[in-house]
Amino acid sequence: MHDLDIVILAAGKGTRMRSQLPKVLHTLAGKPMVQHVLETASGLNPSRTHVVIGHGAEQLREALIEHEVSFALQEEQKGTGHAVAQAQAQLGSGIVLVLYGDVPLIRRDTLANLLAHVDEQHMGLLTVTLDDPSGYGRIVRDSDGQAVAIVSRRMPTTSS
Repeated sequence: MHDLDIVILAAGKGTRMRSQLPKVLHTLAGKPMVQHVLETASGLNPSRTHVVIGHGAEQLREALIEHEVSFALQEEQKGTGHAVAQAQAQLGSGIVLVLYGDVPLIRRDTLANLLAHVDEQHMGLLTVTLDDPSGYGRIVRDSDGQAVAIVSRRMPTTSS
């Protein structure tokens, strides 16, 4: 197995949750969502695990104190690419797996299958096709079905 760094994105506010608690700390089956992601990721035997924090950073540090992770701070939420870049200085020279802290039901087997297709020459991108993708980001594909861009989710605009 290659040197594996896992980066878990957990910096967002989660405004749609209508809560002061960081979105990834909301519980599912008695545990914060991000803890489910960490436990699944640990089953891949990573060399290092990094959590990108921002909104509620101290709450996240405290909630994850029992886990062997390093933290990267994203002071301003400027999107997914920017969030990953905050952890860049801590990464090794091998494979990097980026996960979202608010996707607690991702399975280890799914991630292992994705990693089986990744090496120094090939990247992997796990996507889903939804009947109603409203509120989600989009993968833009060319006529051959190849991913060419990622478009972030747009927040609905409100007029005053």
